[in-house]
Amino acid sequence: MTALPVEFDALKERLTAENAKHIGRRRVNATVVQTFRLDGAYASWTIHVAQVGMTNVVAALGTHGLLAVLDPDVTLLVGIAGSLKDDVLPGDVVVATKVYEIHGAKVTTAGRGARPDAVDTSLALWQTALHAEVRRRTHFKPIASGDVVLDTRTGDIRTRLSNTYEDAAALEMEGFGFCKAAQRHRTEALVIRGISDRADGEKGAADAAGGQKPAAENAAEVAVAVLMEHQPDGTGASRPPRRNPRLSARRSPPPTRRTPPPATGSPWWKGRAKTTWLPLVAAAVALGTVLQSCAGDGPGPRDPEPPTGAPSSSLAVCDQADTRLTIAASVDKSEPLRRAAKAFGNRAADGKCVQVKVEDRNSGEAMRTLVDGWDESDGTKPDVWAPAGSSWLSLAKAAATGKNAEQFPEKAEPIVQSPLTIAMPKPMAEALDWPERRFTWSQLADWAKNADGFWAQHGRPEWGAFKLGKTNPGYSTSGLNATVAAFFATTGTSAELSTAHIDDAGNRAFVKSIEQAAVHYGDTTLTFTSNLRQADRSSPQKAMSYISAVTLEESTVAAYNAGYPCGALNADQACAQTSAPDTPLVSFYPKDGVPFSDHPYIELNGMSAARKAVADDFLRYLHNPEVYAEQFAPYGFRTHEGTVVTGSKVLTERNGVLPDGQFISMPMPRGEVLGHLTEVWPTLRRRANVRIVIDTSESMNGEIPGTGDTKIERLKQAEPKLFGEFTGTDHVGLWKFSDAYALGGKRDYKELVALGPYTEKLPGGTRAELLSSNVRSLEPEGATGLYDTLDAAVQAMRDDYDRRAINAIVLLTDGRNEDSRSLSKEELLRRINDPSKPQIRIFTIAYGSEADEKDKGGRTVLQEIAQAGGGQAYDAKRAETIEQVITSVISNF
Repeated sequence: MTALPVEFDALKERLTAENAKHIGRRRVNATVVQTFRLDGAYASWTIHVAQVGMTNVVAALGTHGLLAVLDPDVTLLVGIAGSLKDDVLPGDVVVATKVYEIHGAKVTTAGRGARPDAVDTSLALWQTALHAEVRRRTHFKPIASGDVVLDTRTGDIRTRLSNTYEDAAALEMEGFGFCKAAQRHRTEALVIRGISDRADGEKGAADAAGGQKPAAENAAEVAVAVLMEHQPDGTGASRPPRRNPRLSARRSPPPTRRTPPPATGSPWWKGRAKTTWLPLVAAAVALGTVLQSCAGDGPGPRDPEPPTGAPSSSLAVCDQADTRLTIAASVDKSEPLRRAAKAFGNRAADGKCVQVKVEDRNSGEAMRTLVDGWDESDGTKPDVWAPAGSSWLSLAKAAATGKNAEQFPEKAEPIVQSPLTIAMPKPMAEALDWPERRFTWSQLADWAKNADGFWAQHGRPEWGAFKLGKTNPGYSTSGLNATVAAFFATTGTSAELSTAHIDDAGNRAFVKSIEQAAVHYGDTTLTFTSNLRQADRSSPQKAMSYISAVTLEESTVAAYNAGYPCGALNADQACAQTSAPDTPLVSFYPKDGVPFSDHPYIELNGMSAARKAVADDFLRYLHNPEVYAEQFAPYGFRTHEGTVVTGSKVLTERNGVLPDGQFISMPMPRGEVLGHLTEVWPTLRRRANVRIVIDTSESMNGEIPGTGDTKIERLKQAEPKLFGEFTGTDHVGLWKFSDAYALGGKRDYKELVALGPYTEKLPGGTRAELLSSNVRSLEPEGATGLYDTLDAAVQAMRDDYDRRAINAIVLLTDGRNEDSRSLSKEELLRRINDPSKPQIRIFTIAYGSEADEKDKGGRTVLQEIAQAGGGQAYDAKRAETIEQVITSVISNF
């Protein structure tokens, strides 16, 4: 039910935005009713929307007439109201727990005595509203209703409201009559009001400024969210949950050049032998019916429950494993795979009991290790390799030789899929007319090339320059796909991209100009999402000052908005699910081509018969709809066929993605071309301006258990990884630190190689040669003067700040601050995060099992330092992993 045209229109628009199907319209008594069909979590609603007019009497009569004909179970009144409380602001929404009628009174010669009347709203409905997924600030309080428009903070009515209806949060004109009519018909009723003004004498100005429309839209958003989540009577424990035995799906783009329109598929309830239609009054306007054949899962960002019963397996369960099947998986899906492996259990094959073990491996780093020849120092060699995209298999097959080439199969099946998107903070995206607007890779390139004035041209100079987030294509699938797309933007080709295209000077200049907008790079998208969430916790403005757009998989966007700070399910404490961000991300799908991450399951050749049997069986298990629904759907992945499951509560527009959008799939180039692209890219990326700061305290002489190496010896072995990615355009410097006494001076640190061009000739050799030789000559001694060293390094970087480079510090330490006379941690963090000074990104490496030991029970000092510096904390507490960790750190430049 609505009273005003602006309320009626807002409700219809919201239903359309939630993919409600318009069925038609008809006249009920004197009222025209528009009818929609909307699929919710627990029921399919037929929603009748009507506008009955203003005042309590008109609302009561109109509601009574509609209820008598439609006989619904739920009825909602949705619209606008004026605030009565200082903390209930325009744009907020009030869900009424009760409605007061304010005119009841007895007037005698002694004066006016109030005779309050009130009616409660439906407890079940406002409890649903309490837990519904909405972005608006929502209050659950009583409201007052009377045939009066209040626009003053003084006077008799204002005094009466304050004295008699003190807890009322808002004032409107129809709620009491509406609720009385619903009460008479024994219909569940709820009043939802968006605040359009403060009822303080400025209503005319607020209305003239357009305050009614957004208030009505906010109320409509909450009303439809209530219907999406409400569980009507008869869908509880006495009835089985709504099931989807075939997980019918809306088809999204297969890997073909042109994607056909998505097939809607039949709703899952239509396949059942019997359906039950129960009349229910619905959504914000007035009455609706609900198809309630079955119920879904509980509230929260989860997909519909799969069918009951354990997923089938052709292999028997066994107890004590005597061998392992090792899977090296990209970190965006390694934890879901780990959980799936645990549920799968040990399986018997060829006389062996096999356990599936999942290890985290960066896609690009794993590819290079397999191509070069996996040895013991690289950890357990995988039997199955699961990078984020099949491009890595193409790269590996093109690069490997001899026996190393024989291990790769011709092709592999996907585990799940996810398209690449251009993700933006929602306010920025809406400034560019998301979700209606679509743009091309060429347009994105133009924005990045003209970054400094971009937001000012769009009326938002406070957002600064257009800042692009992009991962390193040598390690990350999203970075590789985005770099191909950048060349596509200038050449118009992707699958047929050639080395000649990449070598063309004009094409290189074009791509290089885009890269200049990058804030920094990284080996995974985790760095961007975790940094964005930290900024978001401070303020929406800080979130938008960090990044304008970042190339992310659709699954990452959905998981981030569902409360996963790292954009994926991850065992890291800092990545644990929390509340949804205040500033969500939303996805653009470039209209000229969208690359896909197909997450292949690559069974490497040479496995034993037992492992091969279990590997095959585990993939069949992962493709089971139940396993997909439990382990992958909640984190935003599409199925292995690239489809979106009907009824998904994660892949939704509310969660920043457009699952029904039609787009062109962008195929990838051949492996040889991809290999050439990754070789060329370091000359195209934004240059680095970096100081490496290495702890040389006595504890670096400690032995790494089981290796025979000390920590300093293993670090020296990793030296090529520390400097191997830098090029002649980068500026690099080197410090060491321990304590002032050990270094023979007044400072805890010493500069070994001054910051300057990486290939510059200096006395004694090039800077690159001096950097390498100085690391190989490091000798540990003394204590750990961490805080003063880092403070000085930050100041030195600010003195050497290069606005066209990525300005950063890489800090490697195996201990905590041991200088009792240094500045405090709090003062250090304040200086690092000083908004009046240029930001220096700090990437920390906790090296060895004792690193930051005092803080091992919670958030470590090194994590706090990295957060303050807008960088990332890396963990090499297993010191033997230092090469792998250094590779990840240096990929940020």
